[in-house]
Amino acid sequence: MKKLLPHIILIPLLLTIPIVSSPDFDGTLSVFRVPPFQREFIRFVLVIIFFYVNLNIFLPKFYRQKKHIAFLIYSSISFGVMVFLPYYLSSGNNFTSVPSQMHKEPQEMPPHNNLFPQPPMDGRSPFDNSGPKRNDSSYPQIIFASLLPFLFSFLSSFFIYRSNEKEELEKLKAKAELLNLKYQLQPHFLFNILNSIYSLALLKSDDTPEGILKLSNVMRYVVQESSKDFVELSQEIEYIKDYISLQLIRTDSSLDFSYTDIGETQGLKIAPFILVNFIENAFKYGFNAEKNSKISVKAVVQEGILNFNVFNNIVNENITDESSLKVGLKNTIEHLQQIYGEKQTLVINNDRKTYEVDLKINLI
Repeated sequence: MKKLLPHIILIPLLLTIPIVSSPDFDGTLSVFRVPPFQREFIRFVLVIIFFYVNLNIFLPKFYRQKKHIAFLIYSSISFGVMVFLPYYLSSGNNFTSVPSQMHKEPQEMPPHNNLFPQPPMDGRSPFDNSGPKRNDSSYPQIIFASLLPFLFSFLSSFFIYRSNEKEELEKLKAKAELLNLKYQLQPHFLFNILNSIYSLALLKSDDTPEGILKLSNVMRYVVQESSKDFVELSQEIEYIKDYISLQLIRTDSSLDFSYTDIGETQGLKIAPFILVNFIENAFKYGFNAEKNSKISVKAVVQEGILNFNVFNNIVNENITDESSLKVGLKNTIEHLQQIYGEKQTLVINNDRKTYEVDLKINLI
């Protein structure tokens, strides 16, 4: 309905143009009884009709599918209709048969009086308000009078169609890029989670079963939600909690960790897997069993705006998969920009000792 509303408003406004610009317009609807105006108005209506027919039928069904001959034929037929139809539909047309009275023998006319007007000698009806007929236009003049409106309608619909086509291609390209980014991110997360479970198994930790259960939850979420463009924010937060639980299994008391989530998440949705990469980076760079480590994760939702903050000390500089982490972070930032654009702000502070991510997303 939103797409139709501008057209519903625009078309009546366009139809007023030939009325108010006509030299025969006297402020009343009597202008519609003037044959020259009738022809111009009908031609104007046909221009508008052809615009929409060309935009929605001829161009997508014939031009786009490279049926150029059919496209040329239908366009030519439309031009022919635009040339001749106004003359057939107007009351003062030059193509209809001559009125029958002109072929009859003159008859004695009744006396002239005001109640019964005398029929004109040219055979027109005494109630015909069209006035004396103008000289017939030649065929070249008639064709030329219709050519410019036709070209305007054709070219404007063609340029709008190409613009819409370009916009559609850009949307498809953007969607393909998002899918590519999404599938780059997911294996990256899973591989790191599996490494955490592997570390537990080597240590024969009692936390291994709990870790496997958390991994099952995470993998189930990834499989079920990966194809969706948006998921419930509450589900994404639960996924983050499970992911953090897996990371905490391999840490010890040297890590000062805190997690907080505040606010109402009901009815809010977010692109899946958009936040977890920042947490992954924090654990990679912010935990070292030989140093005092600190990591904090905070998610605050207020009036539909998510404030997501991740802070960590940089205590681990020997990262074996640092290039992979940088790729993951780069992809996440691109993902954010493509999905949310100006509805998100991302500030990253890195002073070589601490690393902090402050992300705000308008989820409404």
